[in-house]
Amino acid sequence: MGDRLGTRELPGQGRRPRRDSDAAAARLGARLRTSRRRLGLTQEAVSDRTGLSKSFLSQLEAGLANPTLDSLHRIAEAVETPLSVLLGGPGAPGGRPQPALALSTTYRPARDGREWADGEGRTYPLTAPGARRFETVLAEGTPAHHAFVTGHPGEELCHVLVGRLLAEVDGEPFDLVQGASLHYDSALPHRLTALAPGTRFLLQVAGPPVA
Repeated sequence: MGDRLGTRELPGQGRRPRRDSDAAAARLGARLRTSRRRLGLTQEAVSDRTGLSKSFLSQLEAGLANPTLDSLHRIAEAVETPLSVLLGGPGAPGGRPQPALALSTTYRPARDGREWADGEGRTYPLTAPGARRFETVLAEGTPAHHAFVTGHPGEELCHVLVGRLLAEVDGEPFDLVQGASLHYDSALPHRLTALAPGTRFLLQVAGPPVA
């Protein structure tokens, strides 16, 4: 079974993950499915965005595939969800370290903000694919992956550019207005919800220290 656009799935993709990684694979699949559906995307649409086969994406959502780091980055961008949120727990699918991608200099053009309906929104990656120590995204409204409480190793810094945001960290609410910021341990259960039309915020996600 192979990817499209000249990219091949490595041996082991599409096979049952090891038993000790079943929970991580199932969590990744569930969060991928939730983010995809919140954007109104079919698996075929995600396939078109990523160049990965629909059958591979189906197995991934079912917790039956071992994706490469490159595939994970493409999927995260396609469903507008930080990779750290998709993984959402200790370890990567497959239970073994993944090689780092070469970091490239990446330019992102300015984006005009828009207003979203309650409970809707999206994120735009600002860091380069393969960023190893942190990810930074520009978020508008309530992006799909913030529809549920999440937690993952590392830390996050949230800074409100425009509007008003409710941040819930370990059950404690924080009402963030324009110019306010919040830094927290992202292993704690947390959720971010826009409270005003046109809300935009920067979210910097740092993973565990790199050895």
